[in-house]
Amino acid sequence: MPTPTELRGTWYQYQGHHKWEKIVITKHAFKRNGKTLYTPYKKSWHKLYVKRSKKGQGAGYGLKGYGGTNYIFNGKFKSDYQYLGSFWLSSKKIKGHRVMKSYFNMGYFSVYTHQKLKHNYSYEYKGRQYMNQIGR
Repeated sequence: MPTPTELRGTWYQYQGHHKWEKIVITKHAFKRNGKTLYTPYKKSWHKLYVKRSKKGQGAGYGLKGYGGTNYIFNGKFKSDYQYLGSFWLSSKKIKGHRVMKSYFNMGYFSVYTHQKLKHNYSYEYKGRQYMNQIGR
């Protein structure tokens, strides 16, 4: 499965001191800061394998499940260090443009914009139903 069209493009997150993290998503590649992390031509957990999770999946143990559709680009990872997180196009807007969000661990949500903005919009969600925030 190629990458979702809604997530393709160049995305930025401000890191401070005039530096940005840059993510480039093309039809067959996921690159971060100039390094190709996932592509169909790589082996092992670097092979691009897009896994789609729908709203409500992952529910259990009192959790509601995902709040919306989200994607994992290395869906065949076996260890936590291989996991980059879930990504989705949010309905939230910054300066009139939708943003891409990602969730990795411990309630921390990263926010990426198409423009180089000198503000990091990432946030930490401390509520119990954190999974319901994934995909929103």
